[in-house]
Amino acid sequence: DEMYESSARLTAGICKRYDIPVDRGHIIGHVEVPGTDHTDPGPHWDWDRYMKLVRRARTALA
Repeated sequence: DEMYESSARLTAGICKRYDIPVDRGHIIGHVEVPGTDHTDPGPHWDWDRYMKLVRRARTALA
Protein backbone atom coordinates (compact mmCIF):
# COMPACT_ATOMS: atom_id res chain seq x y z
CA ASP A 1 0.00 0.00 0.00
CA GLU A 2 2.74 2.42 0.97
CA MET A 3 4.69 1.78 -2.23
CA TYR A 4 1.63 2.37 -4.42
CA GLU A 5 0.74 5.57 -2.53
CA SER A 6 4.22 7.10 -2.55
CA SER A 7 4.85 6.20 -6.19
CA ALA A 8 1.48 7.67 -7.15
CA ARG A 9 2.27 10.94 -5.36
CA LEU A 10 5.64 11.14 -7.11
CA THR A 11 4.09 10.43 -10.51
CA ALA A 12 1.31 12.96 -9.90
CA GLY A 13 3.86 15.63 -9.03
CA ILE A 14 5.85 14.95 -12.19
CA CYS A 15 2.66 15.04 -14.27
CA LYS A 16 1.73 18.39 -12.78
CA ARG A 17 5.20 19.90 -13.19
CA TYR A 18 5.53 18.90 -16.85
CA ASP A 19 1.84 18.99 -17.81
CA ILE A 20 1.78 15.27 -18.63
CA PRO A 21 -1.66 13.69 -19.05
CA VAL A 22 -2.56 11.17 -16.36
CA ASP A 23 -3.32 8.17 -18.53
CA ARG A 24 -1.74 4.87 -19.50
CA GLY A 25 -0.60 6.31 -22.79
CA HIS A 26 1.75 8.61 -20.88
CA ILE A 27 2.38 6.72 -17.64
CA ILE A 28 4.13 3.45 -18.39
CA GLY A 29 6.35 0.93 -16.65
CA HIS A 30 10.02 0.43 -17.47
CA VAL A 31 9.08 -2.89 -19.03
CA GLU A 32 6.98 -0.99 -21.62
CA VAL A 33 9.82 1.22 -22.87
CA PRO A 34 11.02 -0.10 -26.24
CA GLY A 35 14.46 -1.67 -26.10
CA THR A 36 14.63 -1.90 -22.32
CA ASP A 37 15.95 -4.82 -20.33
CA HIS A 38 13.98 -3.91 -17.16
CA THR A 39 11.03 -6.00 -16.06
CA ASP A 40 9.51 -3.67 -13.48
CA PRO A 41 6.98 -3.03 -12.22
CA GLY A 42 6.26 -6.68 -12.98
CA PRO A 43 3.27 -8.72 -14.02
CA HIS A 44 1.45 -8.34 -10.70
CA TRP A 45 1.40 -4.53 -10.66
CA ASP A 46 -2.20 -3.36 -10.34
CA TRP A 47 -2.34 -0.64 -12.98
CA ASP A 48 -6.03 0.17 -12.39
CA ARG A 49 -5.39 0.73 -8.70
CA TYR A 50 -2.24 2.71 -9.40
CA MET A 51 -3.85 5.02 -11.94
CA LYS A 52 -6.73 5.76 -9.55
CA LEU A 53 -4.18 6.74 -6.90
CA VAL A 54 -2.25 8.92 -9.37
CA ARG A 55 -5.45 10.69 -10.46
CA ARG A 56 -6.45 11.28 -6.85
CA ALA A 57 -3.00 12.63 -5.97
CA ARG A 58 -2.94 14.83 -9.10
CA THR A 59 -6.35 16.31 -8.21
CA ALA A 60 -5.11 17.08 -4.71
CA LEU A 61 -2.20 19.08 -6.22
CA ALA A 62 -4.49 21.26 -8.36
